Amino acid sequence: MVMLLLGSVGGSAGVGQRARTADRAGDALQQRYDAAQRAQASGDLGRAMREYQDFLAESLRRVAEGQARVGEYPASAKLFEEALAVAPAGSAVSLRLSYAEAALVARDIPKARALAEAVLVDEPKSAEARLVLGEALLQTNENEQARKELEAAVALEPNYRNGLALATAYLALADTKDAERIFTEMAASFGKKASVYLDFGRSLAEAGYPEMAIADFNLAIAKDSTLPEVHYCLGASYLLSEGEKGFAKAAQEFRRELALHPDDYFSLSQLGYIALNEHRLPEAEADLKRAAALDPRNPDNPLLLGQVYAQLNQPEQAEQALRMSIALTTDLSRNHYQVQRAHYLLGRLLLQTGHADEAKEQMQLSADLLKKNLERDEARLKGAPSSEATSAALQIHARGLAPVDVQAKHEIEAFAARVAPALADSYNNLGAIAAADNQFASATGYFEKAARWNPSLEGLDYNWGRAAFSAELYAQAEAPLGRYLAAHPLEQGARRVLGICYFKGKKYAATVETLLPIEGELAATPQLDSMYAQSLLMTGDYDGGVARLQRMSRANPAVAEVHRALGEAYASHGEYLKASEELRTAVQLNAADSEATDQLAMVLTHLEKKNAPVQR
Repeated sequence: MVMLLLGSVGGSAGVGQRARTADRAGDALQQRYDAAQRAQASGDLGRAMREYQDFLAESLRRVAEGQARVGEYPASAKLFEEALAVAPAGSAVSLRLSYAEAALVARDIPKARALAEAVLVDEPKSAEARLVLGEALLQTNENEQARKELEAAVALEPNYRNGLALATAYLALADTKDAERIFTEMAASFGKKASVYLDFGRSLAEAGYPEMAIADFNLAIAKDSTLPEVHYCLGASYLLSEGEKGFAKAAQEFRRELALHPDDYFSLSQLGYIALNEHRLPEAEADLKRAAALDPRNPDNPLLLGQVYAQLNQPEQAEQALRMSIALTTDLSRNHYQVQRAHYLLGRLLLQTGHADEAKEQMQLSADLLKKNLERDEARLKGAPSSEATSAALQIHARGLAPVDVQAKHEIEAFAARVAPALADSYNNLGAIAAADNQFASATGYFEKAARWNPSLEGLDYNWGRAAFSAELYAQAEAPLGRYLAAHPLEQGARRVLGICYFKGKKYAATVETLLPIEGELAATPQLDSMYAQSLLMTGDYDGGVARLQRMSRANPAVAEVHRALGEAYASHGEYLKASEELRTAVQLNAADSEATDQLAMVLTHLEKKNAPVQR
């Protein structure tokens, strides 16, 4: 039995609360795992399978959610898919919702939408699914349909998040009156707190109404001037509403944010942006480098640094920064295809440094992205606020990559390491249960997944290889059986099975090498003896292969395969008369062997050409 010793996987609760929550979560997983082992030990394999599946689905979900929280969405998505593949039907809805939330945050909008729609097929009254679907529709500018979904979510569950999302949908439709009505109702229901006004202001600013947002941010500051992000958001709104005229007021708010939170990435980035535009280049470089160090994944700072270095006449540093920005941009549409500018600036720089061909490529990429941005803007609904109103400031904060939470990252990595042995053991046991029921293909899949979590699990390679062999998945059996045999060279059963797998894959040299240590024992297994003999022939040992086949033919004259193999060997050396005799015998013993029939016809044709006596 594996003891999980599970701990916290992150969260926003206080330390004591987090510890208690983590203990309860760990206890629940341990209980599921223990229940599965007890059921298996008692012979109740049906219940054991369900318990293992529940344990796997929940454990994988927790790791996936943790990875999503620290910005590792591609890895998170793989684990969500793995969890869905093994989850019992009863937990699929909850899993899909968690996956949809992670996809939405990572801006994998098609996946978030598909998952939410799948949930609604089974549970049309799921407010959470309506919320995710509505927010996904907002991202693709299907604002009217988004409004309908979010109104349905509020009707089902009139909570804070649903109300805020509905107000955002109204703003996307330029319906400020209904948005303000929702804000007023929310303030009355949830309290006129600083955090509430901060959310209202952010929604307004992101939707293209920074002037209205400024009022809410000031209300938030009046209630709590130390609230994280509030000074940053006010400064960003000054940039959005006033442009260069608002630089002084914006910078003052960013500095206030930094006085309270010295490592505020977004304020540093925006101060660098302002300094760049005011041609205070050394100051811009310092702020942007500090911001880049806080979040090395974000492509915005390298783009701005590229411009700084270009103006400082440092082409090598500028090129490096611009290429970094391009490499870090995984979502080309981010911030209105801002990577287009990185390609354009890099193209200009390459042209100036004499790299005309690559400069042309970069300029073409820039033109293509500019066209895509224009097409997206043209597709926006009439009457909606201009997309250009929301540039770097709040877009970076709301929809860009947040700096990595290093502690949370370490916690989820530690949790995954602790739970990995139990995950591997659970998959291994599921594979054993499936194999016992002759479901060898399913068993192979379970064993393969077990190996991902603990490749050194004792006996796993043997189980995996034998299941794949029984499912006739010979190529998949080769690697695990090869590893097992290397660790257990005296295990003759594994050696025999591996030899067959190599032969089935026409890897004749590997077949000979594998079976050579037991060649003296092969006579007891005619099929394996025949495979070995044929492999000798295919690797150039004609005499050894033929001698072995002749011995087999004498010992077991009724085995058609041996006569066919002998006939093919004789034919390969031009001994067509001997070949015809063996192949004719093979056909007589097995008339359904089309390969032997075809070989016989070919041999007889050769004999006719030599005017040899032929008996058809």
